[in-house]
Formats: sequence, C-alpha cells, structure tokens
Amino acid sequence: MKLPEMHGFEVLGLIGMGESGKVFAARKEECGALYAVKVFEGMGINRGLLAKMTERLEVGGWPEGLVKVDSADFEGRPACWVVPFLGEVDGERWLPRSLQHRLDEHPGEGTWGLVREMADALAGMHRRRVAHGNLKPGNVFFDDEGRVALSDWVLGNMPGITHFDFTDALLYQAPEQLLDSGGYFEEEGYGWDVFSFGVLSYRLLTGRFPRCDETFSGVAPECGKTRVEGMHADMVKIVRGLEAWDEVVWPTEASNDLERGYREWIDRCLSLERVRRPVTMMEVVAGFEAVEREVEGHQAREVLMDQRRGAERRLRRVAFFAGMVSVGFLVAGALWYGVASQLRSEKVMRAEEKEHSVGKLNDMGGRMERAEKERDVAVRKMEYEVDLGMARLEASRMMGDRLFEWAMEKGLRRLPALEDRELRLKRLEGYYEEFLRWSEGNERLEEERAMARLQLAEVSLAAGDVEKGRARLEEAMEVWSGRKMDGVMKLRMGRDALLLAILKQEKAGEGVAEAFVKARDVLKQAEGGGVDEERLRYLVAVLDFHEARIFAEKGEDEKALGQLLEATKALNELADARPDSAILRSELAACYLSSAGILEGIGNVGDAREVRGLAAVELAEMLEKKAGDVDLMLELAGCYGAMAEAAVMSGDVGAAEDLSKQAVGLLDEVLKVMPESGMAATRKAAQLGLKAGLLRDEGKSEEALAAYDEGIKLIERLGGKRDGMASYRLALLWWQKGRMLGYGGEKREEVVLLGKARELLRDLEAEAGGLEGLRVEDLQRSGAYLLGDYAHALELVGKKDEAGKAYREAMVLWEGLLKARPESEEYEEGLDWIREGAKRLEEGEKVLNFER
Repeated sequence: MKLPEMHGFEVLGLIGMGESGKVFAARKEECGALYAVKVFEGMGINRGLLAKMTERLEVGGWPEGLVKVDSADFEGRPACWVVPFLGEVDGERWLPRSLQHRLDEHPGEGTWGLVREMADALAGMHRRRVAHGNLKPGNVFFDDEGRVALSDWVLGNMPGITHFDFTDALLYQAPEQLLDSGGYFEEEGYGWDVFSFGVLSYRLLTGRFPRCDETFSGVAPECGKTRVEGMHADMVKIVRGLEAWDEVVWPTEASNDLERGYREWIDRCLSLERVRRPVTMMEVVAGFEAVEREVEGHQAREVLMDQRRGAERRLRRVAFFAGMVSVGFLVAGALWYGVASQLRSEKVMRAEEKEHSVGKLNDMGGRMERAEKERDVAVRKMEYEVDLGMARLEASRMMGDRLFEWAMEKGLRRLPALEDRELRLKRLEGYYEEFLRWSEGNERLEEERAMARLQLAEVSLAAGDVEKGRARLEEAMEVWSGRKMDGVMKLRMGRDALLLAILKQEKAGEGVAEAFVKARDVLKQAEGGGVDEERLRYLVAVLDFHEARIFAEKGEDEKALGQLLEATKALNELADARPDSAILRSELAACYLSSAGILEGIGNVGDAREVRGLAAVELAEMLEKKAGDVDLMLELAGCYGAMAEAAVMSGDVGAAEDLSKQAVGLLDEVLKVMPESGMAATRKAAQLGLKAGLLRDEGKSEEALAAYDEGIKLIERLGGKRDGMASYRLALLWWQKGRMLGYGGEKREEVVLLGKARELLRDLEAEAGGLEGLRVEDLQRSGAYLLGDYAHALELVGKKDEAGKAYREAMVLWEGLLKARPESEEYEEGLDWIREGAKRLEEGEKVLNFER
C-alpha cells in the first residue's frame, strides 16, 4: 500500500480505517512527536459542518476531555486532520488507546469514574454548542495520564453524508437520529448525545446493551477490534427493535444510594421519547452532582447522629460512676454503726462529706441534662439549617442551570433567547412549573417561588404566547409588589412589561396602547435606583419607537414623528458612546426608517430622503463590521431602494439611478446565497420597476418593458411562497407595465393588466389585517390612483359603463381616505381628479345621446 505524503510529517503506517476514512501514524519531522493523521473519504464527511464544529471547539481553548486537533485541512482533496497519537507501538503494530480496546476491563472498579469523565467531556462540548453525534467505544480514547479524550465528532450518520457503511455507532444512536440525521441542523444533536451516553454507560456498567442485547452484541465489534466487515444496516428495523423494549431493567440492585441516584439519571437518558430525556449533557452532569450532594448531606447527618450517640454513652458512664459512689457511702454507714464508739466524731465529718459529694453529683447530673437538651436543640437547629440550605441550593442550582442553558442559545434582538425553539421552551416551562408544584406551601422557598413566577412569564414571552405571558407577568408583578425590590429587579420588570407590549403589537392583540403605558410606568419606577442608566435609556427609547408606530397608525403623524425624534436622539447619544454596539445601531436605523415613512406620509419627501440616508449610514457601518451578513445586506438594500424612490419623487434622477444600482448589487449578493428569499426578490423587483420607469422617461421603451417583465417574473417565480408585500409589488408592476403599453397605443393590453392589478389590490385590502407590513390605508391609496387610470383606459376603449363604475369606486376610496385624514392635500387633490374624470365621462355620454 502506498502511503500518503504530508509536508512536515513522515508517514509511518496505517493504523486503521473506518466509515469516514483511513487513519495513519506519522512522526512530526520538527520534533519527532507521534501523531495520528485521519484522511477523510470525500463522500463520507460533511466538510462544512465538520469544519464549523471543530472551529467552535477550538475557539477559546479546547474543552477538557477531547482529543485536540493539532491542524486540519477541510478544503483539500482529500480533507484531513492531525491529532496526537494516543496509543502504544508494538513493533510494526499501532495499538490505539481506545475504550474499544479496553472493553474487557468493564464493568470494573473504575467504570463509574469513566462514566463521569465521559459525561463531563460531552457537557463541555455542549457548552460550546457542538453535539458529538458519533459516540461509541472506538471514539473514546485515553490520554497519557489515563483521562478520557473523545474524538471523531460530527462523523458517521450525519446530514449531507452520501456514502455511509455500517458502524457500531448505530447501536448507540437515538431513534430520531437513525430515522433523520438532518435533525442535527435543528439542534437535536444534544439529545442524541444524551441517549448515546446512556447506552454506552449502561453497557459499560452491566456488560450488556440496554435494549436488543442479543442482536446488538452479535454485531458489535469484539474487544480490540474496531470493525465488523460485511454488515449492512436497516435503520428503520433498528428503530422498530428499540421501540419493542420500552422499559430498561438493570440486572442487579444498586449497591448504595449514590449508584442508585446515578442510575436514575441514566434511565432518563435512555428514554425513547425525546421530550422525556435531559435536554443536554450539562443537565445530566448537574443531576449527577445533585445526587452526590444529597448523598454527602445524608452522610453528614449520620456523623451528627454518631456524635449524639457518643454523648449518650458518656452520660451513662457518669451515671454508673454516681451509683457506685452511692453504694460506697452505704457501706461506710454500716461500718460506722458497728464501731459507733470509735467513729462518732468521724461520723459527722463523713456525713458532711457525703452531703457535699451528693450535691456535687446532683449538680453534675443537672448540668448534664441541660447540656443534653441544649445539644438536642443544636442538632435540630443544625439539621433544619442543613435541610433549608440544601433545599435552597438545589432550587437555585436547578433554576441556574436552566437559565444558563437558556442564555447560551442564540436569540433575537428584542426578545429573550430561545425564540422559535418550542421544544426547549416547553421543557424550561415544565421545570419551573414542577418547581412551583413541589415547593408549594414551603415558606422558606417563597423568594425562589417568586423568581420562578417571573421566569415563567419570561418563557411565555419568548414563546410568543400573548395571553399566557400577560397572565403570568401580572401574577409575578403582584407577587413582587409586596416584596422589597432593588433597582435591577424593577428594571427587569419594566423590560418584561415592554416585551409584552411589543409582543402584543406584533401579534395585533388588544390593549396595545395600554400595555405601552403600563410598561412606561414600570420603567419609571426603576429611575434613580442605582440601575444601569444606559440600559434604562435604551429601553425607554425602544418604547418610544414602538409606541410612535401606534400614533402613526392612528394618523397622528406629528405626534408620532415627535416621539420618534426623541427616541432617535436618545439612541444617537447611546450609539455615539458605544460605537461598537450593533444592537444600538440597528435600533437607530429602524427609528430613522420609521421617521422617513411618516415624513413621506405627511408630504415632507426631502426630509424623508435625508433621514433614510442617515439610516443607510448606520446600516453600512454595521455591514463593514459584519461583512457578508445577509440580513444586514437586505436591510441596507431596502434602505437604498427607498432612498432611490424618494429621489425619483423629488426629481433627482442621477441620485435615483446611483442608489438603485447599489440596492440591486446588494440584492444580487443576497440572492446568490439565498435564491429562495422572497424579500430579496421583492425588493429587486421594486428596483427593476424603478429602473423601467427611468428607461421609459428616456424613451427606451423596449428596455423598459424588459425590466418590467424581469421584475414580474422574479416575483411570479416565488409561486406559493409569495407574501403580502410581494403581491403588492406585483400589482404595482402590472400597473406600471400596463400604463406603458397604453402610452404605446396598446390600450386593450393596458386594460387587462390594470384590471389584474386592481383585483389583486382588492384581495390584499380584504386580508390586510393578517398580512405583515401592509397597511389598509396604503392599499386604498394605491387602489384609488389605480382606479383612476383604469377608468380612463376603459373609457378610451369604449367601455363607458365599466369606466363609470371604476370612477365611482375610486371616489368612495378617496372620500374614505380624506375622512381619515381631513388635512391631507394629496387626498383632496386625488378626489378632485377623480370627480373631473367622472364628470367628463358623464358629459361625453350626454353629448353622445343628444347626437343620437
């Protein structure tokens, strides 16, 4: 066999091969150290996934319990990685120091220690947001000091693998991994590791597989061997076999309380139902530690009881001594009666001594009795303190662990972490509900119970459940109202109240305005309480921003604009102080864009364009720091596109062309990465429509029509994925193309396209309440303008009755819009324009009738 050549290494020989490639022994020429070089089979790995997860583990230093990758090349042909050689050399044989080569040592004295080390190593991976997904004895190694070192993560049965043979890792995998390895991308890999850990631990502790032992043991590699040749796996049949064994039974009783507690956690890991398993290995390790603390607490109480029993034995010895002294005095008295003549004088002295001794003994007995009572009180008090401390510690540990897992997850900018992770939110909710149930009536845990109620409310807010979030937050606030709160807790209450208001606004719920008023009141209570003033100002600015949207929707533009300017001023000051904060710049850009929208609504087009320019500056600055961020490119493209449209309205054609090109360039980059993005396609279609209008004005009719057609096809390709904004843009493109065809004399084609556009706008208006980003007023305004053009086109092709109907429909729309905004000059002019058209049509009909 020809050995591969590697720069800087002398390849010594083949160690072994597996489902994902071959492993060679190599010596580093620079220092002479031995390494294992894994050369991956091209179709046996997911290069991108393997590279990403390995990078996560490396950043910040490798977690304990993992084989550290010395170097790697995931782009090469073939890909490979280099790790320290963990094994022994026997002549020309390379013997890896893996668990597969030490299976015959288990179960044994060190098995539980091995299980704990594997659990800690997997928990370290999960803290770095990496799931192993390929746990088996052959991937558990031991370093030079005998400690566990896991290897070969994200290999084997992983998403994107096109070439995959049987491996004993399948015998340890969860049913959902066997059926759909794509779940790794949905972060289900943590639960897979929990199950695999349970299977491997059970096998090490008992020598058997927990389920299907007879079948699995027959196909698992023997100790010292890593492969079984000629095997093929039917994943579905493996799952059916597992599901036939619902319960897991241990062959022997646990030898002590510690082992019994450990086994209970392994039983949870082995559950076939994913929702009943621990979420991550961090939870399993925390459970093991809780068992250890509980056992240690029990042992401490046994020591106290031993001390008490020792005190009782000492007390009995003192009592025995007192009894013997009493007997001695009785004998002395009898002798005295026998020799009364000789001991009369001595009798008095002895009697006094006896009285004194008995008094001392009685006094000693009293002190002993008091001491015993005091000791009993101290013991009971100590036991009470121990119980209270353990209960609080356990409650705090459990909640702290859940919150840590919660906080480590990626989340959205305005809502708590775990957004859109329904399963984890339900699990988190279940933990807090269970804590409130078992701690009910325990006055010593009232503080923890109050905190749990607040955390339950926050879970509901993260889940987007308006009603449950409202009810739980009100309940939590009521509980906390009777407690002393510092500024930090008041600020947290205000933040949660603000989250509830934003959630109601996004869900179009009832009482949105009242919710923002309440949030403002709660945030005011945090003022001057020693809180982070910058954080408080940020939350108030965000509140102002979202509340201004309510004013804008009510038509109170000036009030909305004033409040947005206040929010913008505050965010500007914060952003200047914190130029590195992406969140502040993002909120500031959102404020600018909202202000621009309102300015356009009240006719200040020039000001709106300037404000959009400010938003573009903020977004461009963010994009410089996060190059390639698709979401930012989309936002900046939208900003440039809106500025281009504003430039057209103000007559600045040169600026419009430049801004539109910038927008299209960004959108093309987005569509390369996300070709199915409806938002990117819609925004590009809008710019194609703008481009077509400019070309039309330059007299380039054919090029203009081509641009309209490209935009229309771009949106129509979305098919069933089309959203409300895409449909709105499609209607506008039909309208614009129809007008252009009409200018070219193709009046009937114009009527067809304008009719289609009007029907689509009418449908959107009927559904506007449930379509994100669309306002009824905007749809009615576009519809009123469109109906004017449509009526005129119908009039020119001789369809007078239909034209009259279109004019009347347009009048109804303009009158309704003017009623909502009586100060709007645009709406007044629109109504006058339609009335003139209708009047012209009516007078033309009268003349026609007269001539007849």
